[in-house]
Amino acid sequence: MAAGGGSGRGIDAGVEVTGYKETLRAFNTYGKEANRELREAAGVEADRLVAAITLAAGTAGPQAALVATTVRRKSDRVPAVVAGGTRRIRPNTRPKRKVSAGDVALGAEFGGGRRPQTRQFPPYSGHRGYWFWPTVRSQLPEIGRRYIKALDTLARKWGTGGDPGG
Repeated sequence: MAAGGGSGRGIDAGVEVTGYKETLRAFNTYGKEANRELREAAGVEADRLVAAITLAAGTAGPQAALVATTVRRKSDRVPAVVAGGTRRIRPNTRPKRKVSAGDVALGAEFGGGRRPQTRQFPPYSGHRGYWFWPTVRSQLPEIGRRYIKALDTLARKWGTGGDPGG
C-alpha cells in the first residue's frame, strides 16, 4: 500500500503487488493496447474502492462528507484513489473563508483538537484514521485478489501475442 499526503494535497492510496514493477515493465513491451486494458482493470477495482470510501465518509461526520465529493480514482495501471486535493471548498462554519479540500480531508481522517484551527475535527486518531484508511485496509485483500487475477489474465493474453479480436 502506497500512501501520500501533505498540507493541501489530501490523501492518496494505491495497491502495491509484489513484483509489480517487473510486471509493469513487461506490459510496456506489450504495447499501448495492453497498458490501456491494464488501466481499465485497475480502474474497475479503484471504482469499487471509491464507492466504499465515499459511503464511509458520508457516515463519518460533516467534514468527511464534504470531502466525499472529492474522492476519485487515479488513472494508473494499479488501483489508486485520492481524496481531497488543492481544490478550494467553502466550509459551512465561515462562508467567506475558503480552505483546500486536502486540509479538510486530513483533519476529517486523522482528527485534530490540539490547535484552535483544528478543534472542529474529531480527536486525533494517530495513523489509524477514521474513514479513508480503515476502509482501504478492509477492502485491500479483496481488491488485491481481484486485481492480481485480472493482471494474470491480461499477462497470459498479451504474453502470447495478445488477442486483437477481443
